[in-house]
Amino acid sequence: SENDLEACVNIGCQKADLDTAASFLSYDGIYGAFGIHPLHAHDWDDEVEKKLMAMMSMQKVVAWGECGLDYFDKKTRGQVKDSKLRELQRKVFAKQMDLAVSLKKPLVVHTRFAEEDTLELMEKHLPAEHPVHVHCFTSSNTLAQALLERFSTLRLGFTGVVTFKNAPEVQEVVRNTPLERILLETDSPYMAPEPFRGRIAHPGHVSYVADKIADLKGVSR
Repeated sequence: SENDLEACVNIGCQKADLDTAASFLSYDGIYGAFGIHPLHAHDWDDEVEKKLMAMMSMQKVVAWGECGLDYFDKKTRGQVKDSKLRELQRKVFAKQMDLAVSLKKPLVVHTRFAEEDTLELMEKHLPAEHPVHVHCFTSSNTLAQALLERFSTLRLGFTGVVTFKNAPEVQEVVRNTPLERILLETDSPYMAPEPFRGRIAHPGHVSYVADKIADLKGVSR
């Protein structure tokens, strides 16, 4: 149930929110991950890099991220065509991977409508054994299997999306992913699971994600 939640990871992933996100670490059961989201790649500069490097040494900070690539174009519902935007995202993602590896920090990856570039850059910048959480996975089974094969400690994260009736592709990825390579998450405040779809999500909703994945895998929770 929602009351069974013991702890959660709170993510800060844009320049303006880093200090606020870090303030939550003072509460019991709240851990942190910090980075720059691809939609905020323009935030990246030397100052932000120094700040994030310092934050990685804070107690209860467990990962770098989320960072990655997001080529989704809200206007066309397809891939963004702006080559300068893509290149900026690629540059900032690559830099953050290099820094996470240098610190031996687990990496939280965001990928949306950018499968080929995501795989290319991860293969180039991450050792095969580096711990990775591919967050809120909604990409293809092809990418899922390529990542699982390439990175031995990588986990795919699934959110309330897996409970949606219009998400058969995500459910199929779950069926094809070994249980030990799956992470449960919520991406709150977004994508609340059924029966709360359309409302504000919170970490306690992860129990509904667990129920759905147990059902898809044919196991008891």
